[in-house]
Order: sequence, then structure tokens, then C-alpha cells
Amino acid sequence: MKVAVVYQYYQGHSSPGHSLVYELTQHLAAEGHSVTVVSGQTGYMQRDKPVLPWYRRLILKEREGLVKIIRTYTYSELHRSYMGRLISFLSFSVTAPFGLLQAEKPDVVLASSPPIFPMLPIWVVCKLRGIPLVFEVRDLWPESAVQMGILRNRLLISIMSWMERLLYDKAKRVVTLTQGIRNDIHARGWPASKLEVITCGVDTQMLYPDAEAGDVVRRNFGWEGRNIVLYFGAMGEANNLDVVIEAAVQCKDENTLFLLIGDGMKRAYLEQRITDLKINNVLLLPPVSKHEARGFINAADLCLVTLKDIPLFKGAIPTKLLDYMACGRPVLCGVEGEAADIVQEAQAGIAFQPNSSQQLTTIIAELMDNEPLRSKMGRSGAQYVKNNFDAVQSRAAMTALLEAVSVG
Repeated sequence: MKVAVVYQYYQGHSSPGHSLVYELTQHLAAEGHSVTVVSGQTGYMQRDKPVLPWYRRLILKEREGLVKIIRTYTYSELHRSYMGRLISFLSFSVTAPFGLLQAEKPDVVLASSPPIFPMLPIWVVCKLRGIPLVFEVRDLWPESAVQMGILRNRLLISIMSWMERLLYDKAKRVVTLTQGIRNDIHARGWPASKLEVITCGVDTQMLYPDAEAGDVVRRNFGWEGRNIVLYFGAMGEANNLDVVIEAAVQCKDENTLFLLIGDGMKRAYLEQRITDLKINNVLLLPPVSKHEARGFINAADLCLVTLKDIPLFKGAIPTKLLDYMACGRPVLCGVEGEAADIVQEAQAGIAFQPNSSQQLTTIIAELMDNEPLRSKMGRSGAQYVKNNFDAVQSRAAMTALLEAVSVG
């Protein structure tokens, strides 16, 4: 089977951020399939500016193992503002179809969104070349941007909603990462036979309980003996990190360190807020690669996952939640719905109200005084991920679906 994967933020284990698409493509190639990736040139959490001028970056070809990669020009200042991100999406929308046309005609195209803008021209290419399209929905757009208050322009909302409907109609199959996203699409009229839930999978060979790796990180940063509360991941509008800052202000234990590792459009805002509040128990570190993630997660006593309190996020399962659990760390979950259900069913931590910094502070204090309970939660979470979210299962499911569509 010849597969083309279109995803703007394709990156490997040496880069920060999730690497789910990378791991899937490497798996497909290892199984003997011919895999080509069409991607942008800027990582989701990387601010490195391109060295080459734009006209020498229109199309760049690489190879990662057996996977062929075609990177097309994308505007690199996506972290500066929402307008910068929109321009980045639009630039990839213009260039990605040319990248796909550079690839040998595939048997099936897997297009992963968000962003949604590049998906429409990719479908046009698929239509013209007679290639079936599998549309992977990682987040519901434009609805999530509308509910967060980011997107208010009625014309833009209408255009994106039209794109969304067209893509759901024209794709051979629609893959969702959570049951909540699948239920939302189904409730709006698309048949169950067209929808497939393939949840995020964790590579348990890379993320697993590793006390030694955690101890190395603690020694290197001088954190021995400190109580560490970790947030690891994107720092954007959706992530609701104000509740973490407010909990840090309320925390009375001087030995507790709130550690935030990552990047995003809200990072500068968070840095300024920490300065304005004159708090010294919050440390922001730049994003680290997937290779380094296990050590930092295992260095934590408690791990945080937070999202804004909007209805749509009740169907979200943040990848960081599963990463924490895979490493055997207890989780404090400020996300209602599916994420909280997973934490409670796995007995892997405690859910709190998304905007309640007071409740979060109380839970942190109680769990820091109860190491046996933290250890039990960690063990339960790691086992739950192995049983339910191992990447081996999700990769096999996606491979089977792509094979079925390619011959069907």
C-alpha cells in the first residue's frame, strides 16, 4: 500500500511536542508500506527561524528512516499572534497541494486536522487524482475556536463550517481521537458507518516508569528534596494555565515547585504574570524533546492537565494525560468529561473543577503528604495505559482502516 500523510506539524522524537503521526508513519513503513509525508517547515512548539530564504524553502525533501518527507513553505511566525497562526495555516494550504503532487500517486491519503484550511485543497487534489481520503479529526474546528472566544468573525466561521461539512461529506472515512468528537459529528448527521474512533496511543517503550531517569533530572537541576508539580506541553489559549499560576500563589508550602515545560502563544503572558505577582515557586522551562520527556515526567511528584472549561473539551483526551500515566505519575485533571472519566476509572489521580485553583491547591497539599497513595495512583495509571492506550493497538487499527479504504 502507498500512503501519503498530510500533517502540518510532522516531527520526530528529537523535537518537542507529540510525535503520534511520526510514530504511525514509521510503523507503516516498517510494515512494508510506502509512506510519504507532506508537512510544513515549522514545529508546533519550535521557534527556530528558518535559515534559508523563503524562495529556497518552497519544497524541501527529506527522509526519516524509510519515510519520505516533503516539507513545503509555511510562514514561520505562528507563535507571535493568532493572525500569525492563521497566516501559517493559509500558507500551508497554498503549498501543501504542490507537495502532495510531488509524491508518487498514493493508494490512500490520510489528512490530519487541525488546521482545517489545508484539508480542502488536499481534498481537491485527491478528487482530481482519484485518491480516497481519510480525514483524521484531532479537534473540532471551527467550534473549539468559537467556544474559546478566539474566532468571532462570522464570515470566517461560515467558511470554516462549510469546509468542515464538505470534508466530512467527501472523505471515505472520518477518524476521531475520542468518543466525544465522534458523538458530536454523528449527532450532526453523519452516519456511524463512516466514523471510526482511534484513540491516541502511547509508545510504552519510550514512556514508562523510570525513577532513575527522574533522579538524574532532579540532580541536574538541583531539585532534590523538592515537591514538584509538573505541567508539560503546549501553553496556548486552550490550556487554562492561569489556574496553575493562581494555585501557586495560594500554595503555602515553600518546598513545592510548580514546573511548567513547553511553549505557545501564552508563554510570554505567563512569564509576565509570574513577574507581576512576584512569586518564586513557579519555574518555566523551554520545551524538551520526546527523548527527554520521560526523565522530566518521572522527576515529578504530581502532574497537571488543564483545559478551558468549555463544553467541547468534555470530549477531549489530552495526550499529556496519557503520557503522565504511562510514566506512572499521579495526575491532577482539570478537564471534565472523557479525560476525568479516564483518571477516575484508572484510579490514576484526582479530577478537580477546571477553574478552581483553591480546590487544586488543597488536593496538592493532601497528596504531597501521602506518598503511598501517589505511588498507588501511579501504578494504576501505568497499567491502565498498557491495557487501553498502548500505541501498538492504535497503530494496528489505523493500518487496518487505511488498507480497507485503499482497496475499497
